[in-house]
Amino acid sequence: MPLQYINEMLGLPELQLHSVLSQNATEVHLEASPVAYKQPCPICHSEQSVKRDGRNKSRKIRHVSIFGKKCFLHIPSLRLACARCNIGFVWSYTWVGPKEQYSRLFRSQTVNQALGSTAAHSARMQEAPASTVQRMHQEALPAENERLLEQAWRQAKDTPELVLGIDDFAIKKGHTYNTGIHDLRGETMLDLLAGRKLDALRAYAEQHPDFLNLNPKAVVMDLAQTYHTWISECFPKAIRIADRFHVHGYVIESVQAVRKSVQSTLSPRAKIILKSHHRLLNPPADSLPEKSRTQLNQLLAFSPLLREVWEWKEAFTHWYDYSPNLHVAQLGFTRWCQQGEAIKHEAVQSALKTMRNWEEEIVNYHHCRWTNATVEGRHNRIKAYQRRHYFTRNRRCYKAGILIECNRQRLLG
Repeated sequence: MPLQYINEMLGLPELQLHSVLSQNATEVHLEASPVAYKQPCPICHSEQSVKRDGRNKSRKIRHVSIFGKKCFLHIPSLRLACARCNIGFVWSYTWVGPKEQYSRLFRSQTVNQALGSTAAHSARMQEAPASTVQRMHQEALPAENERLLEQAWRQAKDTPELVLGIDDFAIKKGHTYNTGIHDLRGETMLDLLAGRKLDALRAYAEQHPDFLNLNPKAVVMDLAQTYHTWISECFPKAIRIADRFHVHGYVIESVQAVRKSVQSTLSPRAKIILKSHHRLLNPPADSLPEKSRTQLNQLLAFSPLLREVWEWKEAFTHWYDYSPNLHVAQLGFTRWCQQGEAIKHEAVQSALKTMRNWEEEIVNYHHCRWTNATVEGRHNRIKAYQRRHYFTRNRRCYKAGILIECNRQRLLG
Protein backbone atom coordinates (compact mmCIF):
# COMPACT_ATOMS: atom_id res chain seq x y z
CA MET A 1 0.00 0.00 0.00
CA PRO A 2 1.38 3.49 -0.86
CA LEU A 3 2.65 5.50 2.08
CA GLN A 4 0.20 8.35 1.43
CA TYR A 5 -2.76 6.06 2.19
CA ILE A 6 -1.08 4.75 5.34
CA ASN A 7 -0.58 8.36 6.39
CA GLU A 8 -4.33 8.98 6.03
CA MET A 9 -5.09 5.88 8.10
CA LEU A 10 -2.89 7.16 10.92
CA GLY A 11 -4.81 10.44 11.03
CA LEU A 12 -1.68 12.58 11.55
CA PRO A 13 -1.63 15.31 8.87
CA GLU A 14 1.36 17.07 10.48
CA LEU A 15 3.58 14.05 9.71
CA GLN A 16 4.96 12.78 6.45
CA LEU A 17 5.87 9.09 6.18
CA HIS A 18 9.18 8.21 4.56
CA SER A 19 9.51 4.46 4.74
CA VAL A 20 8.49 1.22 6.43
CA LEU A 21 11.44 0.34 8.64
CA SER A 22 10.30 -3.18 9.48
CA GLN A 23 7.23 -5.32 9.90
CA ASN A 24 6.34 -8.79 11.09
CA ALA A 25 3.22 -10.69 12.14
CA THR A 26 2.53 -8.45 15.15
CA GLU A 27 4.30 -5.10 14.63
CA VAL A 28 4.94 -2.48 11.97
CA HIS A 29 7.57 0.28 12.34
CA LEU A 30 7.25 3.46 10.27
CA GLU A 31 9.68 6.33 9.83
CA ALA A 32 8.16 9.81 9.68
CA SER A 33 9.07 13.48 10.07
CA PRO A 34 7.18 16.79 10.38
CA VAL A 35 5.73 18.31 7.23
CA ALA A 36 6.77 21.82 8.34
CA TYR A 37 10.40 22.86 8.41
CA LYS A 38 10.26 25.19 11.43
CA GLN A 39 8.11 25.88 14.49
CA PRO A 40 7.33 29.22 16.18
CA CYS A 41 9.39 30.19 19.19
CA PRO A 42 7.48 29.45 22.44
CA ILE A 43 8.34 32.96 23.76
CA CYS A 44 8.00 35.39 20.85
CA HIS A 45 5.72 33.07 18.81
CA SER A 46 7.54 33.94 15.59
CA GLU A 47 9.34 31.74 13.06
CA GLN A 48 11.50 34.51 11.53
CA SER A 49 14.46 34.12 13.87
CA VAL A 50 14.10 30.34 14.37
CA LYS A 51 16.49 27.90 12.77
CA ARG A 52 17.20 24.22 13.12
CA ASP A 53 20.04 23.31 15.42
CA GLY A 54 20.50 19.60 14.87
CA ARG A 55 18.62 16.65 16.31
CA ASN A 56 18.67 14.33 19.29
CA LYS A 57 18.04 10.61 19.30
CA SER A 58 14.85 9.75 17.42
CA ARG A 59 11.69 9.00 19.39
CA LYS A 60 9.77 5.73 19.16
CA ILE A 61 6.04 6.36 19.67
CA ARG A 62 3.30 3.71 19.97
CA HIS A 63 0.28 4.69 17.89
CA VAL A 64 -3.10 3.06 17.22
CA SER A 65 -2.99 -0.29 15.46
CA ILE A 66 -3.14 -0.56 11.68
CA PHE A 67 -3.73 -3.71 9.65
CA GLY A 68 -4.35 -5.52 12.95
CA LYS A 69 -0.74 -4.90 14.03
CA LYS A 70 0.87 -2.73 16.67
CA CYS A 71 2.12 0.47 15.06
CA PHE A 72 5.30 2.29 16.11
CA LEU A 73 6.30 5.66 14.66
CA HIS A 74 9.96 6.68 14.62
CA ILE A 75 10.13 10.47 14.55
CA PRO A 76 13.06 12.89 14.87
CA SER A 77 13.63 14.90 18.03
CA LEU A 78 14.58 18.17 16.33
CA ARG A 79 16.47 20.91 18.14
CA LEU A 80 15.52 24.50 17.30
CA ALA A 81 16.99 27.86 18.33
CA CYS A 82 15.57 31.39 18.34
CA ALA A 83 18.19 34.11 17.72
CA ARG A 84 15.87 36.89 18.93
CA CYS A 85 15.11 35.31 22.34
CA ASN A 86 18.47 33.52 22.53
CA ILE A 87 16.88 30.22 23.60
CA GLY A 88 16.87 26.64 22.40
CA PHE A 89 13.87 24.36 22.33
CA VAL A 90 12.78 20.99 20.98
CA TRP A 91 10.19 20.36 18.30
CA SER A 92 6.74 20.01 19.91
CA TYR A 93 4.32 17.50 18.39
CA THR A 94 0.58 18.07 18.97
CA TRP A 95 -0.32 14.39 18.72
CA VAL A 96 2.08 13.22 21.45
CA GLY A 97 3.17 14.86 24.68
CA PRO A 98 6.81 15.66 25.51
CA LYS A 99 8.82 12.66 26.73
CA GLU A 100 5.80 10.36 26.19
CA GLN A 101 6.00 7.01 24.44
CA TYR A 102 2.31 6.73 23.50
CA SER A 103 0.36 8.99 21.16
CA ARG A 104 -2.65 10.93 22.42
CA LEU A 105 -4.98 8.97 20.13
CA PHE A 106 -3.63 5.67 21.48
CA ARG A 107 -4.08 6.90 25.06
CA SER A 108 -7.64 8.05 24.33
CA GLN A 109 -8.58 4.74 22.73
CA THR A 110 -7.04 2.76 25.59
CA VAL A 111 -8.75 4.85 28.27
CA ASN A 112 -12.14 4.53 26.54
CA GLN A 113 -11.79 0.76 26.61
CA ALA A 114 -10.76 0.81 30.27
CA LEU A 115 -13.69 3.06 31.27
CA GLY A 116 -16.19 0.50 30.05
CA SER A 117 -14.42 -2.53 31.49
CA THR A 118 -11.09 -2.79 33.32
CA ALA A 119 -7.51 -1.73 32.78
CA ALA A 120 -6.50 -5.40 32.50
CA HIS A 121 -9.02 -5.97 29.69
CA SER A 122 -7.88 -2.84 27.84
CA ALA A 123 -4.25 -3.93 28.26
CA ARG A 124 -5.02 -7.29 26.64
CA MET A 125 -6.87 -5.59 23.78
CA GLN A 126 -4.02 -3.15 23.11
CA GLU A 127 -1.23 -5.60 23.95
CA ALA A 128 0.25 -3.07 26.35
CA PRO A 129 1.45 -3.39 29.97
CA ALA A 130 -1.45 -3.36 32.45
CA SER A 131 0.41 -0.94 34.72
CA THR A 132 0.78 1.51 31.82
CA VAL A 133 -2.93 1.31 30.98
CA GLN A 134 -3.82 1.74 34.65
CA ARG A 135 -1.67 4.88 34.81
CA MET A 136 -3.31 6.29 31.68
CA HIS A 137 -6.72 5.56 33.17
CA GLN A 138 -5.90 7.30 36.46
CA GLU A 139 -4.49 10.34 34.64
CA ALA A 140 -7.56 10.67 32.41
CA LEU A 141 -10.18 10.32 35.17
CA PRO A 142 -10.12 13.88 36.64
CA ALA A 143 -10.41 15.73 33.33
CA GLU A 144 -13.06 13.37 31.93
CA ASN A 145 -15.07 13.54 35.14
CA GLU A 146 -14.90 17.33 35.29
CA ARG A 147 -16.04 17.64 31.68
CA LEU A 148 -19.01 15.30 32.12
CA LEU A 149 -20.03 16.83 35.45
CA GLU A 150 -19.97 20.33 34.01
CA GLN A 151 -22.26 19.18 31.24
CA ALA A 152 -24.60 17.37 33.66
CA TRP A 153 -24.89 20.34 36.04
CA ARG A 154 -25.44 22.79 33.19
CA GLN A 155 -28.20 20.55 31.88
CA ALA A 156 -29.80 20.32 35.36
CA LYS A 157 -29.74 24.11 35.85
CA ASP A 158 -31.34 24.70 32.45
CA THR A 159 -34.13 22.15 33.00
CA PRO A 160 -37.39 24.09 33.63
CA GLU A 161 -39.09 21.37 35.73
CA LEU A 162 -36.14 19.63 37.32
CA VAL A 163 -36.81 16.38 39.21
CA LEU A 164 -34.10 15.12 41.55
CA GLY A 165 -33.62 11.62 42.91
CA ILE A 166 -31.85 10.98 46.21
CA ASP A 167 -30.81 7.48 47.23
CA ASP A 168 -27.93 5.68 48.92
CA PHE A 169 -26.00 2.53 48.07
CA ALA A 170 -23.68 0.41 50.15
CA ILE A 171 -19.92 0.24 49.97
CA LYS A 172 -20.00 -2.28 52.80
CA LYS A 173 -23.49 -3.51 53.63
CA GLY A 174 -24.58 -2.37 57.08
CA HIS A 175 -21.46 -0.26 57.66
CA THR A 176 -20.55 2.27 54.96
CA TYR A 177 -22.85 4.04 52.51
CA ASN A 178 -22.67 6.71 49.82
CA THR A 179 -25.48 9.03 48.79
CA GLY A 180 -26.11 9.84 45.15
CA ILE A 181 -27.82 12.96 43.78
CA HIS A 182 -29.47 12.30 40.42
CA ASP A 183 -31.17 14.33 37.73
CA LEU A 184 -34.09 12.04 36.86
CA ARG A 185 -35.28 14.02 33.86
CA GLY A 186 -31.77 14.29 32.40
CA GLU A 187 -30.87 10.71 33.46
CA THR A 188 -27.53 11.77 34.93
CA MET A 189 -25.79 11.54 38.30
CA LEU A 190 -24.92 15.00 39.61
CA ASP A 191 -22.77 14.15 42.61
CA LEU A 192 -21.71 11.53 45.09
CA LEU A 193 -21.19 12.24 48.78
CA ALA A 194 -19.85 10.03 51.52
CA GLY A 195 -22.32 8.89 54.17
CA ARG A 196 -26.07 9.23 54.55
CA LYS A 197 -26.48 10.89 57.94
CA LEU A 198 -28.08 14.30 58.32
CA ASP A 199 -24.88 16.04 59.44
CA ALA A 200 -23.02 14.85 56.34
CA LEU A 201 -25.88 15.94 54.08
CA ARG A 202 -26.09 19.39 55.65
CA ALA A 203 -22.32 19.83 55.40
CA TYR A 204 -22.49 18.98 51.69
CA ALA A 205 -25.19 21.60 51.07
CA GLU A 206 -23.11 24.26 52.85
CA GLN A 207 -19.99 23.42 50.85
CA HIS A 208 -21.74 23.25 47.46
CA PRO A 209 -23.77 26.39 46.70
CA ASP A 210 -24.48 25.08 43.18
CA PHE A 211 -26.68 22.41 44.74
CA LEU A 212 -28.74 24.99 46.65
CA ASN A 213 -29.07 27.07 43.48
CA LEU A 214 -31.00 24.29 41.78
CA ASN A 215 -34.75 24.76 41.54
CA PRO A 216 -36.31 21.29 41.51
CA LYS A 217 -40.04 20.86 41.05
CA ALA A 218 -39.94 17.53 42.90
CA VAL A 219 -37.50 15.28 44.72
CA VAL A 220 -37.95 11.49 44.84
CA MET A 221 -36.63 9.61 47.88
CA ASP A 222 -37.24 6.50 49.94
CA LEU A 223 -38.90 6.70 53.36
CA ALA A 224 -35.74 7.67 55.25
CA GLN A 225 -36.61 10.60 57.51
CA THR A 226 -33.07 11.97 57.09
CA TYR A 227 -33.52 12.66 53.39
CA HIS A 228 -36.93 14.27 53.79
CA THR A 229 -35.65 16.57 56.54
CA TRP A 230 -32.64 17.57 54.46
CA ILE A 231 -34.64 18.25 51.29
CA SER A 232 -37.29 20.23 53.17
CA GLU A 233 -34.48 22.45 54.49
CA CYS A 234 -32.74 22.88 51.11
CA PHE A 235 -35.83 23.07 48.84
CA PRO A 236 -38.90 23.95 50.92
CA LYS A 237 -41.06 24.49 47.80
CA ALA A 238 -40.19 21.16 46.16
CA ILE A 239 -42.69 18.30 46.14
CA ARG A 240 -41.30 15.42 48.19
CA ILE A 241 -42.27 12.08 46.64
CA ALA A 242 -41.87 8.71 48.35
CA ASP A 243 -40.33 6.35 45.82
CA ARG A 244 -42.87 3.83 44.57
CA PHE A 245 -40.39 0.93 44.60
CA HIS A 246 -39.63 1.36 48.31
CA VAL A 247 -43.26 2.02 49.28
CA HIS A 248 -44.44 -1.05 47.41
CA GLY A 249 -41.73 -3.05 49.18
CA TYR A 250 -43.47 -2.54 52.53
CA VAL A 251 -46.71 -3.99 51.15
CA ILE A 252 -44.93 -6.96 49.59
CA GLU A 253 -43.13 -7.64 52.87
CA SER A 254 -46.47 -7.81 54.66
CA VAL A 255 -47.80 -10.24 52.02
CA GLN A 256 -44.79 -12.48 52.53
CA ALA A 257 -45.17 -12.24 56.31
CA VAL A 258 -48.76 -13.46 56.00
CA ARG A 259 -47.58 -16.20 53.65
CA LYS A 260 -45.09 -17.45 56.22
CA SER A 261 -47.69 -17.54 58.99
CA VAL A 262 -50.14 -19.38 56.72
CA GLN A 263 -47.45 -21.74 55.51
CA SER A 264 -46.77 -23.07 59.01
CA THR A 265 -50.40 -24.26 59.31
CA LEU A 266 -50.53 -26.23 56.04
CA SER A 267 -49.89 -29.87 55.26
CA PRO A 268 -46.31 -30.85 54.28
CA ARG A 269 -47.20 -31.07 50.57
CA ALA A 270 -49.00 -27.72 50.51
CA LYS A 271 -46.20 -26.14 52.51
CA ILE A 272 -43.64 -27.22 49.90
CA ILE A 273 -45.76 -25.84 47.05
CA LEU A 274 -46.34 -22.49 48.76
CA LYS A 275 -42.71 -22.07 49.72
CA SER A 276 -41.32 -22.99 46.30
CA HIS A 277 -43.64 -20.58 44.44
CA HIS A 278 -43.87 -17.75 46.98
CA ARG A 279 -42.38 -15.20 44.56
CA LEU A 280 -45.52 -15.40 42.42
CA LEU A 281 -47.29 -13.38 45.12
CA ASN A 282 -45.11 -10.30 44.49
CA PRO A 283 -45.66 -9.10 40.89
CA PRO A 284 -49.00 -7.84 39.53
CA ALA A 285 -51.20 -10.67 38.31
CA ASP A 286 -51.51 -9.04 34.86
CA SER A 287 -47.76 -9.38 34.30
CA LEU A 288 -47.70 -13.15 34.87
CA PRO A 289 -47.92 -15.72 32.04
CA GLU A 290 -50.82 -18.14 31.94
CA LYS A 291 -48.95 -20.99 33.61
CA SER A 292 -47.84 -18.77 36.50
CA ARG A 293 -51.39 -17.49 36.99
CA THR A 294 -52.62 -21.07 37.38
CA GLN A 295 -49.93 -21.72 40.00
CA LEU A 296 -50.84 -18.44 41.74
CA ASN A 297 -54.50 -19.46 42.00
CA GLN A 298 -53.38 -22.72 43.55
CA LEU A 299 -51.41 -20.80 46.20
CA LEU A 300 -54.29 -18.46 47.00
CA ALA A 301 -56.66 -21.41 47.45
CA PHE A 302 -54.64 -22.56 50.46
CA SER A 303 -55.93 -19.77 52.72
CA PRO A 304 -58.68 -17.09 52.63
CA LEU A 305 -56.35 -14.80 54.63
CA LEU A 306 -53.61 -15.13 52.02
CA ARG A 307 -56.06 -14.35 49.23
CA GLU A 308 -57.39 -11.35 51.12
CA VAL A 309 -53.95 -9.81 51.71
CA TRP A 310 -52.95 -10.54 48.09
CA GLU A 311 -56.05 -8.73 46.81
CA TRP A 312 -55.13 -5.84 49.12
CA LYS A 313 -51.69 -5.74 47.51
CA GLU A 314 -53.20 -5.84 44.02
CA ALA A 315 -55.50 -2.97 44.93
CA PHE A 316 -52.45 -0.90 45.89
CA THR A 317 -50.80 -1.56 42.51
CA HIS A 318 -54.07 -0.64 40.78
CA TRP A 319 -54.24 2.58 42.82
CA TYR A 320 -50.72 3.55 41.71
CA ASP A 321 -51.38 2.82 38.05
CA TYR A 322 -54.86 4.15 37.48
CA SER A 323 -55.49 7.14 39.78
CA PRO A 324 -56.17 9.95 37.24
CA ASN A 325 -55.35 12.91 39.50
CA LEU A 326 -54.29 13.91 42.99
CA HIS A 327 -57.82 14.30 44.40
CA VAL A 328 -58.93 10.85 43.25
CA ALA A 329 -55.65 9.41 44.51
CA GLN A 330 -56.27 10.80 48.00
CA LEU A 331 -59.74 9.26 48.12
CA GLY A 332 -58.44 5.96 46.74
CA PHE A 333 -55.63 5.83 49.29
CA THR A 334 -58.15 6.28 52.13
CA ARG A 335 -60.29 3.43 50.77
CA TRP A 336 -57.23 1.22 50.41
CA CYS A 337 -56.25 1.85 54.04
CA GLN A 338 -59.79 0.96 55.13
CA GLN A 339 -59.53 -2.26 53.13
CA GLY A 340 -56.31 -3.11 54.99
CA GLU A 341 -57.86 -2.41 58.40
CA ALA A 342 -60.24 -5.32 57.82
CA ILE A 343 -57.27 -7.72 57.57
CA LYS A 344 -56.50 -8.89 61.08
CA HIS A 345 -52.80 -9.57 60.84
CA GLU A 346 -49.92 -7.86 62.64
CA ALA A 347 -47.77 -7.44 59.52
CA VAL A 348 -50.58 -5.72 57.60
CA GLN A 349 -51.35 -3.36 60.46
CA SER A 350 -47.65 -2.49 60.78
CA ALA A 351 -47.47 -1.68 57.06
CA LEU A 352 -50.61 0.45 57.32
CA LYS A 353 -49.09 2.45 60.15
CA THR A 354 -46.10 3.28 57.95
CA MET A 355 -48.38 4.20 55.05
CA ARG A 356 -50.43 6.60 57.15
CA ASN A 357 -47.30 8.27 58.51
CA TRP A 358 -46.08 8.93 54.95
CA GLU A 359 -49.46 9.50 53.30
CA GLU A 360 -48.65 12.94 51.89
CA GLU A 361 -45.34 11.82 50.34
CA ILE A 362 -46.90 8.65 48.92
CA VAL A 363 -49.89 10.45 47.39
CA ASN A 364 -47.55 13.13 45.99
CA TYR A 365 -46.54 10.56 43.38
CA HIS A 366 -49.68 11.61 41.50
CA HIS A 367 -48.44 15.23 41.25
CA CYS A 368 -45.82 14.05 38.76
CA ARG A 369 -45.24 10.35 38.19
CA TRP A 370 -41.52 10.03 38.81
CA THR A 371 -39.73 7.14 40.51
CA ASN A 372 -36.13 6.24 41.29
CA ALA A 373 -36.21 3.30 38.86
CA THR A 374 -33.29 4.68 36.83
CA VAL A 375 -31.40 5.30 40.06
CA GLU A 376 -31.78 1.66 41.11
CA GLY A 377 -30.50 0.59 37.71
CA ARG A 378 -27.56 2.95 38.14
CA HIS A 379 -26.80 1.32 41.49
CA ASN A 380 -26.40 -2.01 39.70
CA ARG A 381 -23.90 -0.35 37.38
CA ILE A 382 -22.03 1.08 40.40
CA LYS A 383 -21.90 -2.30 42.12
CA ALA A 384 -20.48 -3.85 38.95
CA TYR A 385 -17.88 -1.08 38.83
CA GLN A 386 -16.93 -1.71 42.45
CA ARG A 387 -16.47 -5.42 41.78
CA ARG A 388 -14.34 -4.75 38.71
CA HIS A 389 -12.10 -2.28 40.49
CA TYR A 390 -11.95 -4.05 43.83
CA PHE A 391 -13.29 -1.03 45.78
CA THR A 392 -10.72 1.57 44.72
CA ARG A 393 -9.05 2.95 47.85
CA ASN A 394 -8.32 6.41 46.50
CA ARG A 395 -11.52 8.35 47.24
CA ARG A 396 -10.94 10.87 44.44
CA CYS A 397 -10.46 8.19 41.79
CA TYR A 398 -13.32 6.12 43.23
CA LYS A 399 -15.76 9.04 43.02
CA ALA A 400 -14.60 10.14 39.57
CA GLY A 401 -14.82 6.58 38.25
CA ILE A 402 -18.40 6.14 39.47
CA LEU A 403 -19.58 9.49 38.10
CA ILE A 404 -18.02 8.72 34.71
CA GLU A 405 -19.53 5.23 34.75
CA CYS A 406 -23.01 6.68 35.38
CA ASN A 407 -22.85 9.71 33.03
CA ARG A 408 -20.65 8.69 30.14
CA GLN A 409 -23.17 6.61 28.23
CA ARG A 410 -25.97 9.18 28.59
CA LEU A 411 -23.96 12.33 27.84
CA LEU A 412 -21.82 10.84 25.09
CA GLY A 413 -24.59 8.78 23.54
